[in-house]
Amino acid sequence: MRIGRQVITSAEVKRLFMTIFATIAWSLAAAAEEERIWDQERARDMVATVLKVEASGKRPWNSIPWRADPGKAAAEAKKSGKPLFVYFYVAHGGPPPEPCCPGGRMMRAVALADTKVQWIVKRNFIPVKLPIDPAEGFTSAWPALRGWATAYKFANGKGFTGCSVISPDLEFEYGHTGSAFIWEMFDSTAYSPRKFAAMLERSASRAEEERALRYQRGITPAERKLEVARLRKGLEQAVRREGQFHLPPRGFSLDQALELFRIVGAVDGE
Repeated sequence: MRIGRQVITSAEVKRLFMTIFATIAWSLAAAAEEERIWDQERARDMVATVLKVEASGKRPWNSIPWRADPGKAAAEAKKSGKPLFVYFYVAHGGPPPEPCCPGGRMMRAVALADTKVQWIVKRNFIPVKLPIDPAEGFTSAWPALRGWATAYKFANGKGFTGCSVISPDLEFEYGHTGSAFIWEMFDSTAYSPRKFAAMLERSASRAEEERALRYQRGITPAERKLEVARLRKGLEQAVRREGQFHLPPRGFSLDQALELFRIVGAVDGE
């Protein structure tokens, strides 16, 4: 199947999984993790939900007042003091007129379509879409997104998505959706409205704590700068931990992954 000008073949999917396992699984194999069991039927149901939402033509994720210009969004965040809520995805495939990679389609149709998630975003953040052109790669130069830019280099260029809450000065990440591989459909914050909302609430609380420090009276500018740096250093490890990568669960296979990709029309045969 061909979607626009982009096609993912079965061989490319297999090579992607091999690369992922070769580069990161070794460092996590020793980590203690509760045993998880893959449920292909549940995965099919989640994919079916995405297709149903897309077929409705309503695009509920656009109830969020997205800013299309990153530069203007950054200026608005700086002026208002509100953090940026960044949604990035590879802009190809999917139904028109909003091309999007499979992971991004699932995130927007499941988590970003949730009314509580939308309410939290509207109330606390400046939301901006950051589509990734496969020909150009992850081009954002915002320091807070540096880790995502590095992660994109290890992706296959056709599927990569996530959301991040970053400070108005573009330097710090208050929270993010973390790893969102296909075998993490039941675990990742990216695909769970409940976990997504909790991540947003934590991020808003952290941003407010920093804001209080910046407006605290009775301290010098140098002391204020030091206190903000200490806060960020203390939060950094927690933010990183919340994006924990999960190894594939027992029972998961590449054939099952290929089936799901074929259902969403994002993969060709050999």
